[in-house]
Parts: sequence; C-alpha cells; structure tokens
Amino acid sequence: MINMKLGDVQKGLNYVLESAAADPTLEAKAFRMFEEFGCSWDTVTYQHIIEAFARRENLEMALQVLSEMPTKGITPNVQCVQTVIHLAAQMGMPQLAMDLTDNSKDIPGVVTDHIRMVVLMSGAAALNHTVVHRAWEWVGQDRCLPTEPLCVEILNTAARHGLPDLAQSVLSHLQEKSEPIHEHHLAAFIGSYAAAGQLREAYLALDLFQDHRVKILPESASAIVEAIDKSTSTLDNAWDVLSHLPRPVNIEAVNSTLQAAVNLEDMQRAIGIYKELPDLEVSPVAETYDILLAGCLSISHAALGERLFQDMRTRGIKPTLQTYSRLVLLSLTQENYESAFSRLEEIKEKKMIPPQRVYEALVRRCVEDSDPRAELALEDMEICGYRVSRELRDYLLKSRKRQNTANEAMAWVKSVSS
Repeated sequence: MINMKLGDVQKGLNYVLESAAADPTLEAKAFRMFEEFGCSWDTVTYQHIIEAFARRENLEMALQVLSEMPTKGITPNVQCVQTVIHLAAQMGMPQLAMDLTDNSKDIPGVVTDHIRMVVLMSGAAALNHTVVHRAWEWVGQDRCLPTEPLCVEILNTAARHGLPDLAQSVLSHLQEKSEPIHEHHLAAFIGSYAAAGQLREAYLALDLFQDHRVKILPESASAIVEAIDKSTSTLDNAWDVLSHLPRPVNIEAVNSTLQAAVNLEDMQRAIGIYKELPDLEVSPVAETYDILLAGCLSISHAALGERLFQDMRTRGIKPTLQTYSRLVLLSLTQENYESAFSRLEEIKEKKMIPPQRVYEALVRRCVEDSDPRAELALEDMEICGYRVSRELRDYLLKSRKRQNTANEAMAWVKSVSS
C-alpha cells in the first residue's frame, strides 16, 4: 500500500474500513491506518462510518456524523443521506425521516420512490397522521403501489385520527388495484368518519358492507358506538342523526346506536329507539335483541327481557346462543331463577353448547341458595369439556354461606382438578 498513489491508498483504506465495520476493534485499527498513511476522510469514508452506525442502530451518532460533513467541507452523497433516512424510519421516528427527506430535495437521487415508501411505511406503523398524510400524497403523485398490508395500516391511521378523505383515497386505491375489499378495510373507513365526528357519513358508510358483499361483524361498527356512548347528549344527537337518514335505515346503524344506549345503561332510550323501528322502515335482527337483552341484564330487568324474547319469537327470528345465554343470566338475577334451568335445557336441545360463564354463574347462584343442583351444574360443565376456573374454585373454597352444598361442590371440584 506504501507504493500506491494517494488516491489508491484512500480507496484501499475505505475498503478496509468497510470490511472492518462489523468489529469495533478492527474498525479502530482501520482509523489508525488513516492516520499512519496521512489520509483524511472523504465522502466514501463518511458513508462507511454512517453505515456502521446504522448497523448498530445508533441513530444519534449517524445524525451527528451526517451533520458534521458540511462543516468539514464534504458534501454528503446519496448513500449517506438515504442510510440515515432509512435508520430514522426503522427506529420508529417517521417525522425525522420525513424532515430529512424534505431537506434533501436538492441532492439529486436521494428522494426516490423507495425512500418515499419507506417514510410512508414508518409513518403508518407509528400511526403518525401528519407523516402518513403527506407521504401518501407523494406516493399518489408518483403512482407508487403500496401493498394491501400497508394500506391497512394507513386506514387504521385514518380511523385513529379522523381522516375520512385519506381513508377514501386508500379505499379507492385498493379498488383500482382490484384488491378484494374486506371487513377490516370497511371498519377502518367507517371509523375515520366516526372519529371525525361525521356521524351521518359513518352511518351511511355501513351500506358499503352490502355493496361489497362483506359480512359485517359485531365489532365492525365499534367506532360508531365509541363516538356515541360518551354521554346522554351524544346519544340523543345520534338518534337525531339516525332518525333523519334515508329510508330504509341500515339495521347496523340502529344496532350500533342501541349498543351505545346499553353501554350507558339507558334502557329507556334503548327501548324508545326499538319502538321507532317501523318509522325507520327497518326490521330487527337477532343481534338487535341480543343487544337489548344485554341491556336488560345490566339493570336486572327480567320481565322486560322476557317480553323482548317473546317479541323475537313472534317475528320468527331464530334465537342465537347469545340470546339463550343472556336469558339464563337474566333469570339468575331474580329471586326465582327456575327458568334458568329450562333455558339451559333449551340450549342443549338446540344442539348448542352453553358457554362456561353461564355454567359458572349458575353454580354460584345455586351455592348462594344452598341449591344442591350446584353439583349437577358442575358435572354438566365437565361433560361440556370445561374445567373449573380458578375464580370459581376460589369462590367455592371461600363460600361459607351454605357449607353443606359448598362441601359437596368442592369434593367434586377436587376430584376433577386432581
């Protein structure tokens, strides 16, 4: 290397530094070689130093080196800047990545489609709406093609921060790519309207599930519920919006409003909305009754629950497992809970398996009332494949209200738990 020309020595030392970057000890030796040969650092040297810091995920030092370069009279090359942008994005600092990108527009070759996509991905992963909104505009102008998983993250960002225009743009992009539209796309789209306070648009967007032949889930309209169940005032405002929607009103819009009323334990308003279904030109479905039964359960109003159940049967609506389960739990809130056992038998006659929570609630009530059927309920649990939960086991151990029943129950519990 001594016989090399200065330029060749510089190039050789840069190669040495690059190869030694993975080992701090070797890297230190490479730096000493620069001193021994009297070579100063050039752009490529700085590039390798920044790349070494990037491999160690040391963003602070990479930034420091990048900022020092102009003070040394050295202009950062494309690789230097892109490496730091990549590192900032990778380290979950999308705003910094975007700022670096903005500040590098005058350096030819730095701001590529790939860099824009990196910034967008980082912003979406962090749900940073400022970065996502700006980077999405970049991508749209350059006609880049974000993947479906990235679009989902962007939709989630739009839903979190109430950006329906962004959500609409992403949904349109997916349709242009002929991507199948799924529940999580539409739920986030609806969520963007709800978070923005545009309740009417959120209600109307529920029609998209039918338009795209996508099955709506109970949680699909959760963002609407969250926007409504803040107070009685927000619930009343929601009803005002709902009552002025074009007829027929989407039943999911009604159900989400009912759910909000139930969450507020305002059954008076919930039943009021239910009674207005004919005016809304919509018929209730099983989920409508399940929501209302949950409300009855929250206020222990078994008589109202029974009336709703009879109305459900009169309309020819098939009860769900949730329906029967809530009827059982509702019965257990009353002084006379015999109907809980008949409802439980109905569940089994329908070839359904009662949920564990129903059995455990029944056992607790039987133990409280010294009802020997607690042991039968425990045996039934075992037949259904359930193990006694720790909470129920602790309850039975601590119960002293009716010792004989508790002892019988615990003898069984110990036998199946051993």
